Amino acid sequence: MSKHITDKTYDKLGRTICEVHRELYDILYDELHTDSRDQVLNALNEAYGYAKKMDAKLRQYKNNYSDGWWEKERDEVVKEKLERRKNRAKK
Repeated sequence: MSKHITDKTYDKLGRTICEVHRELYDILYDELHTDSRDQVLNALNEAYGYAKKMDAKLRQYKNNYSDGWWEKERDEVVKEKLERRKNRAKK
């Protein structure tokens, strides 16, 4: 699943750690059927949260974004995440 990023430098940088976390989560959610599944997904969710904060802060430092940039991006990411969970529940 690709997301439109408002940051134009994303095109130059390529994949982010957050994108890799999302892909891993999707693979594990669909394919992992063991007793440790919930534990792995919880740890991955925690790591994803840390990665989002780190990625956003580094981008802000590099590009001198205004303080409101992260709040806007965070709201979009949360909205996307909730929509994805809602769609999973329908399956």
